[in-house]
Amino acid sequence: MPTTIVFSSEKGGVGKTTSAVNLATAFAVGGYRVLLIDMDPQGSVRFSFGIKGPIAKGTLQLLTEPKTPLTALMQSSAEHGMDYVFSNIDTIAAERLVDAQVQRPDTLKGRLAREGGAYDFIILDAPASTGTLALNALTAADLVILPLQCESLAIKSLKRFLSAFKEMQVKYNPHLRVAGILLTMYDRSIEVHRRISRQLYDTLYDAVFATIIPKSKEVTEASALGQSVISYNINSVGATAYIRLAKEILDRYGLRPELAVS
Repeated sequence: MPTTIVFSSEKGGVGKTTSAVNLATAFAVGGYRVLLIDMDPQGSVRFSFGIKGPIAKGTLQLLTEPKTPLTALMQSSAEHGMDYVFSNIDTIAAERLVDAQVQRPDTLKGRLAREGGAYDFIILDAPASTGTLALNALTAADLVILPLQCESLAIKSLKRFLSAFKEMQVKYNPHLRVAGILLTMYDRSIEVHRRISRQLYDTLYDAVFATIIPKSKEVTEASALGQSVISYNINSVGATAYIRLAKEILDRYGLRPELAVS
């Protein structure tokens, strides 16, 4: 059975999609079979891979057309060695259709249980909301990663999320665990970043990943070119950080399948 990991944040602009894309790529580069699903109506995952045209079939059909096979909704990349389901919930009408037709929070979980068994990892990019799409992503997941900038507003959004998370966990997915808080866009030259990171480690201990994603021009350049930073420059500090994060998750949760390449 695959391990399903969701990236979730109530605050936008914290590197959520960038981290989902690059963790998925890191796993794929390591030889794991990966499916990346964009649950966010903003549809940023496809732009991260340089796809600018409309998506005919994607997350909308995944949630509202149970008879349409998952394979018909996917796109594959030999270069990245993984499969994608891109978001095409790009209008208010499409979001309303999902809200109207997706009555159960475990709709996505059921689809993945039936059709996702070929993968080692399924990575979900959840929207920064508490609606139907986010709830389905969290209900389907085994682990949730919380990307966080070292800023006071981000800390406040984290507190709100963790409070709501406990209620959601009890009601919908008691097996869901917080894999860790991921510090992103970290700049050691900024005093507030250093101070907040120290406070987080001192308060939350190993709930915060040891891996920190630094602010990196290569990450910015890769995103602008429609690439993961690992594909753009695997030797960059950004790529190295995401590969280190993948290894940390594998080791922390004992997720190294025998079939995978070390």
